Amino acid sequence: MGLPRWVLRFLQTIMAVRTQVAAMVHPSVLPDAPERARHERFMLTRLALGAAALGLAPAYLAWRGALGTFEALLLIALVLPLLAVFVLSRSGRLDLAHAISATALALFVATLAGVTGGATSPVLLWLAALPAGAMLFGSRAYVLRAGAIAAAALAGVAALHQFDLFAAPAPWIVAAMPAVVAVAVLHVVAIGAALLRRRDGEQRERRATDSRAQLLLDHVGDLVTWHDATGAVVFANAAARALAGAEPRDLHGRGLLERVHVADRPLFLKALSDAAHGTGESSACFRTLFVPRDLEPSLPVALWLEMQAHRVADGDVQDGVAVVCVMRDVTARRALDEERTRVHAELLKANDVKGQFLATVSHELRTPLNAIIGFSEMLGSDHAALLDAGKRLEYARIIHGSGHHLLDVVNTLLDVSKIESGAMTIEQEPLDLAAVAKDCCALMALRAEAGAVALEQVIGRDLQAMLGDKRALKQIVINLLSNAVKFTPAGGRVTLAVIRDGGTIDLSVSDTGIGIAASDLPRLGDPFFQAKSSYDRAYEGTGLGLSVVRGLVGLHGGSLTVESAPGIGTRVSVRLPVGGVEAAAQPVKIATFARAPRRGLETKIPFRLTA
Repeated sequence: MGLPRWVLRFLQTIMAVRTQVAAMVHPSVLPDAPERARHERFMLTRLALGAAALGLAPAYLAWRGALGTFEALLLIALVLPLLAVFVLSRSGRLDLAHAISATALALFVATLAGVTGGATSPVLLWLAALPAGAMLFGSRAYVLRAGAIAAAALAGVAALHQFDLFAAPAPWIVAAMPAVVAVAVLHVVAIGAALLRRRDGEQRERRATDSRAQLLLDHVGDLVTWHDATGAVVFANAAARALAGAEPRDLHGRGLLERVHVADRPLFLKALSDAAHGTGESSACFRTLFVPRDLEPSLPVALWLEMQAHRVADGDVQDGVAVVCVMRDVTARRALDEERTRVHAELLKANDVKGQFLATVSHELRTPLNAIIGFSEMLGSDHAALLDAGKRLEYARIIHGSGHHLLDVVNTLLDVSKIESGAMTIEQEPLDLAAVAKDCCALMALRAEAGAVALEQVIGRDLQAMLGDKRALKQIVINLLSNAVKFTPAGGRVTLAVIRDGGTIDLSVSDTGIGIAASDLPRLGDPFFQAKSSYDRAYEGTGLGLSVVRGLVGLHGGSLTVESAPGIGTRVSVRLPVGGVEAAAQPVKIATFARAPRRGLETKIPFRLTA
């Protein structure tokens, strides 16, 4: 069954009135939905009151006859709410409209008090409804203004009562007093109920909003924290478990700070301080260090977090919150950035190496090629017959030596390429390293003699056969002796020592040459690198000798140490295992020491000095 027709008409009338009231709202408040709703409620209640008063006025006048002072004041009090609606609709000033409405109620209560006992009338208690009703607007200014109007009305009634301006109440007014008081009480009760309903609604809305916010925050991957003015955490979302290794409540207070890496804590605190007391916004990138609870065995985890901190506006501060921080895990991104930086640096280094390679190799190849081309043209020219046999033999030897130099350069480049690519292999067979050392000294004797450099050998006792690649070990010794002779000035000394130290053989080459600066020591062994000299003469070479040595030593499972100081000399020590190595290793890292080589080796280790 449907609703009765009169009910439908009543509802339609109510809807029509609400539509008309909505059209009366001032345009300035239309964008603000809550404020627009307050204006509509105010207009509806005041229009209903004014309409009821105007509707009852004819019946009252027909009953009472002509208007007296009492009736005129009551009529004014009942019509003033309509004026308030008009003012609100035209100006949008809710504070002014409320003041008019409160004045109307105060006038109504004061008029009733005037005919019901003046200052002793219980109707004056109705004035308490003015500040109570103003609380519905949620503003202290409304309450103070309504309180002032109520106090003025009370003071006016009391003043008029002192001058006996109030007549004795009519019998019918005395009889209607209980009804008037009941209406006043119901009015105050209605205001109280409205206040409670509003408070409960705000609490429900706040709980719903907090629940929605909590649900949303707990399902985002970022760590969201609220901080008070001192930086202490007062709230953290569920992301704390993944990004800080703790329950959200464990981060409260200083819990988050304790999980920030010690080195990054000053940066973290400064960002919070800048947001709370400075610009209002700040950012920082820091590490959290924690031990996950769900991993066995538990190992420390370090994550990089990027934090954006924002100061909360004064009007939005709740529970002492001053700063809101959002932290995102950027560990993968930071690792990618570091990898990109590393790759970029390697590319730049490779480009530099390529340029150095071209410059060095072109220099090393140009000189012998010029010699080969020049002397071969001389031997093949028409003037070759004018050369005696000695000159032709000398030119042939120069061409032969230049060709061998080119072959050495090419072989060295091939060796370096094989070592760095891992294609170099060694054959392990028993060999006498002392004999290998003597053969190398014999090969280098002429070069040392040409440079006026004394070449000495120190061969220790009880040297047993070791497993290794004879060709590779010979190349190690020749490269070390060649470098030592090349960088030792005339009158200097180069010493090759081979001694046994337990299951290891120590092969060292010491010289009294120019030495190596401390700044150059870390780069020893880099391809094409040649340490700067303190002398004005240039030293030829590709700079690949020590690079080949470190690769071959690594293949034998040995170690390489360089001790040097400018003007004192250099000592290169190679330690090789007697029993060889099970699998080929990578090029070894050179251990360097910026100090003078050890002297007096013969006084510490028994050896036999041989010519």
